[in-house]
Amino acid sequence: MNDIRSIIKDRFDKVFSQLRGTKIYPEESKLRVSLPIVNGKGQYIFDIKNATVDGVVEQHLDRNDVFVPNMWSVLIAIKNKVTGVETLYPYAPKNNGNDPSVHAVGFVDDQIESLYNGFLSWNVDNQVMLSTYPMEKFKKVPRQQGAFVLDSQDAAVNEGIQSEWTLDKALELIMPRYTIAGTRDHKITVTFPAAGLNFPLNSADYEASLVLYLDGFLVKGGCEYKGGAGTNPFGDAVGQW
Repeated sequence: MNDIRSIIKDRFDKVFSQLRGTKIYPEESKLRVSLPIVNGKGQYIFDIKNATVDGVVEQHLDRNDVFVPNMWSVLIAIKNKVTGVETLYPYAPKNNGNDPSVHAVGFVDDQIESLYNGFLSWNVDNQVMLSTYPMEKFKKVPRQQGAFVLDSQDAAVNEGIQSEWTLDKALELIMPRYTIAGTRDHKITVTFPAAGLNFPLNSADYEASLVLYLDGFLVKGGCEYKGGAGTNPFGDAVGQW
């Protein structure tokens, strides 16, 4: 039985073979779109083509390009508002500010868990690709979550060891039928029951976001490529230019 790495290699080989003989090559890349978590808000619409000022952390899809995803997730990001540094989590980190926690910064209660009772939908132009993909699939709590030590008053405190985290474990394998073309209008929506809920962190110096993260192969110029007798191997995904 193939493991994830061999499945991804097979997909890369397939994409590469579609472009053989051209000067266009697939490259390993990602798409990443972030939206701030807002109290009481239970619907977040990710537009993977929106232009962004930050093209280093946030990576969107250009109209000329094609992206073939392998794995994906909706992650939670905790960002330091002073330094701008973000930490990604495939689950909701908790810290109520009083009890010991393996997380220096986290949500003060369990209300954020409502996220995993919702679903994800994916529309391409007027076509429904996914209608109710369960958000539970994106919750991946690591087995190893740091450690505690005793301070001088014999109180348990966070030792500062980071939780176990790898991209392969944090993301969910996606079906191979999806190809994302910059010529099409892609809207990926997360919906969950959040009316009346609050999502505060234990520190005012930090803010939380939802992050749509897709790992896969970027084909620069993939929408414009014409191969063979004026055809494009991604023609079905590209649609009308």
